[in-house]
Amino acid sequence: MHKKKVAIVVMSTELLMDFAGPADVFRHANKGRDIYEVVLVSPTPGSVSDAAGLQIQCTGLTELENIIDTLVIVGNDTGANFDAFYTWLAGAQNRIRRIGAVGVGTAILEKCGLQLDRNFFRSRDGHLYTSGGVSSGIDLALAMVEEDCGRGAAAEVARKLIFFYLNRQPYQVQFGTLVDTSPLAAQLKKWVEERLHEPLDVGRLAEKMNMSQRNFTRVFTRQTRISPAKFIEKIRVEAARVYLDEGDQSLEEIASRCGLGGLVSMRRLFLRHLLVTPSDYRKFLKLQKYENCN
Repeated sequence: MHKKKVAIVVMSTELLMDFAGPADVFRHANKGRDIYEVVLVSPTPGSVSDAAGLQIQCTGLTELENIIDTLVIVGNDTGANFDAFYTWLAGAQNRIRRIGAVGVGTAILEKCGLQLDRNFFRSRDGHLYTSGGVSSGIDLALAMVEEDCGRGAAAEVARKLIFFYLNRQPYQVQFGTLVDTSPLAAQLKKWVEERLHEPLDVGRLAEKMNMSQRNFTRVFTRQTRISPAKFIEKIRVEAARVYLDEGDQSLEEIASRCGLGGLVSMRRLFLRHLLVTPSDYRKFLKLQKYENCN
């Protein structure tokens, strides 16, 4: 039987889980099936060293034999000259069935002219697959195994790895990145969360920060790259998502508590930010809890 060659390109080894997690998924999926040939690849000849001094033996791109079925890029290229790799990938991308990038590995794809959405745990656009980073690289590999071998095989691997997020949906947005990168948003977040049921317009936010409305909007947008109104939307949706995760309140009650303006508005905002309706999101949570208990 012809094996699918999975080449994991180790750009750096800042976090070993970046490449070890996906490699373990394919390795476990191979047991009893023997459908994958997994190889660690360096974008340049020679081994790759991690921060602790470990030497990771990798195959060079020029040494690879046979056709690559799946290419997974992990790590970043800070301080390195990988121009030859970028040129190779730009020319080879259409000959590879699947190309995945874990975390900052998405920047490598962008350097080859591919525009990607980094705000999701994992996403797919044609033959390009991306994930948010570190543990979500396991999500990405599990999704590929499910695509090749079926959901049962992916669930089996997840159980062996004691990984409980097989059903974590690819459209779950990483809201935390907004607050982590913006001092102004971080200062406002807790105050906003305590008043979600109240009207929260730009004027009120500016007053809270002792700034003029015009200056507040300018500074906030520069720091977060979104408008204050969009920031409030995200926090309201995230709060509603937490209520759905942790409680059994009705959708009407959650919409009221979070200031979402009723079921129609709540549904519209969930679709905008999470790509799923509130009722479907709750169904997915129940399914996840069921499968994790069996």
